[in-house]
Amino acid sequence: MSTTVGFLSTIAPSACPLHDRRSGAAPCRRLIRSRISCHSNGDAPQPPPSSLLMDRRDVLIALGGLTGGAAAAGKMALAAPVMRPDLSKCHDASSLVLGDCLKCCPPYTSGDIVDYTFPETPLRVRRAAQEVIKDSEYMDKYKEAVRRMKKLPDDHPWNFYQQAQIHCAYCNDAYDQVGFPCVPVQIHYGWLFLPWHRYYLHFYERILGKLINDDTFTLPFWNYDSPHGMTMPEIFTDASSPLYDGNRNTSHYPPVIVDYAHSHDYTAGSGETGNGLVRANQCVMQKTFKRSLQRAELFMGEPQRAGQKPCSGPGQLECIHNTIHNWVGMKEYPHTDMGDFATAARDCIFFSHHANIDRLWHIYQTMRGYKIEFNNPDWLDSTFIFYDENEQIVRVKVRGCLTPDKLWYTYQEVPIPWIDLDCGKSTETKEKTKTEPSLVRVEPFGPGPMELSKTALRARVPRPKKNRLKAEKEDEVEVLQIKDIVVDTEGPVRFDVYIAKPYGDQAGTDYGEFAGTFVRLPHTKKDYKCKGSLKLGITSLLEDIDADDSENLVVTLLPQIGKFTIGDVVIKLLPTDYRGTSLKRKISGD
Repeated sequence: MSTTVGFLSTIAPSACPLHDRRSGAAPCRRLIRSRISCHSNGDAPQPPPSSLLMDRRDVLIALGGLTGGAAAAGKMALAAPVMRPDLSKCHDASSLVLGDCLKCCPPYTSGDIVDYTFPETPLRVRRAAQEVIKDSEYMDKYKEAVRRMKKLPDDHPWNFYQQAQIHCAYCNDAYDQVGFPCVPVQIHYGWLFLPWHRYYLHFYERILGKLINDDTFTLPFWNYDSPHGMTMPEIFTDASSPLYDGNRNTSHYPPVIVDYAHSHDYTAGSGETGNGLVRANQCVMQKTFKRSLQRAELFMGEPQRAGQKPCSGPGQLECIHNTIHNWVGMKEYPHTDMGDFATAARDCIFFSHHANIDRLWHIYQTMRGYKIEFNNPDWLDSTFIFYDENEQIVRVKVRGCLTPDKLWYTYQEVPIPWIDLDCGKSTETKEKTKTEPSLVRVEPFGPGPMELSKTALRARVPRPKKNRLKAEKEDEVEVLQIKDIVVDTEGPVRFDVYIAKPYGDQAGTDYGEFAGTFVRLPHTKKDYKCKGSLKLGITSLLEDIDADDSENLVVTLLPQIGKFTIGDVVIKLLPTDYRGTSLKRKISGD
């Protein structure tokens, strides 16, 4: 089935007054206003929920997507997958640090949108970036493919910078959701993050292969979860190579080791160096998997459904991903290229970074026995569009990319030492077994939102139940939730979360065990006053710090960079969607 679309000749003005038409009009000057208005102020009046629901039903009916069950009223009408964007209504994107009028829309003039047919090629193997540097034949091909991509006409969809603009358009508000003017499509900070980027890499990789007539070509992955891969790959640091990008933090070139605790506040970080930093990184990776294995949203992010504003609900893998972006991007403000979503894909290292994120998702899938993370049509039927290796505009759904072999690629098997690493108990827990620590009084989280920028916030948070049985832990995972996160700054934001066992209403001066992190890159200029969320699995953490018998926990939020407010800190029990706890990979055929 195909859908014909017209582009440059039929571009309609955005229904959102803040958006500029993609035309030859003067930059950022609104020419035609619609009766539909968008409010950048979150306190401004919004349409009542019932009208939003009816709008959504009308859209679904018009598209032939509503079945008999959709006649029911209520919030269920909002439960729908994010639909592919309407390319004819693409408008200027924006960035918090780069401003308005970013020209990120695709150069397509017309064409049919068809369902993508996955090519049946030999199973292609993506290899580690630290290994391919030894393969001169491969490196010659990779460089030549990128060189040819950069030499294509500026308006060719395969052009290197046009390919980078795809990321900008989907990340920086160039597309509104169909049926919801002024609600942008956003593929970060939620459950669309991993599948969208899996497709993005697939088409980029296939186009590179097409340019050098090599159907077996694959991108390398930067395995920074391995001790041998924790430096920036040297294939990207040669200034004479087409793979090089000058907009980086050159002080992080080899032999500097990546720091998973990095922020742009250079007094922060893990404080570790050398082998200590390698081990700290590995333990962060291991605990990220271990603590999120039983519930997919903890790893992959919260649901993103049609009509929902793009508020932050990232999984912990995405927060590690954001840290790597910040670590590679320019040291100084505005931190481009990798440090800003609008420019990140202009650096070839972006694709090796995301190949590793994709690989880590695949490892997570194997640990869960390939159990579908979200067996929900709102996720499975979310739809994107890309320009493929045959110069065809294609439509793809999440359900089509659930495993790499569906896209005819796999990953080189490399050692994963963090899986079996003995990370032990936290330093604080070990110290408490030796001597009584100094104690400070900790109060419950107070009423109303609290602003944080430099000073740590410590709060005593009640648990729903203590001393849970093993069977109870298999049925429900204990989750710490930081609610109503509102970012109040233009630049990057990071805060870390720690948990400690209290002594009555007191706690040690040490913050305790690292539980997770919230990391955000600057990406869009619109201020939606969104209230984001961070969920962290803590079932195994409580075992690590011997706190199963505690009625309360001491939670510390430690700001690293940026200013933000939070509305509440709570602990709840949520149903598991996978009952296993072992990190042993369940490879097909086991």
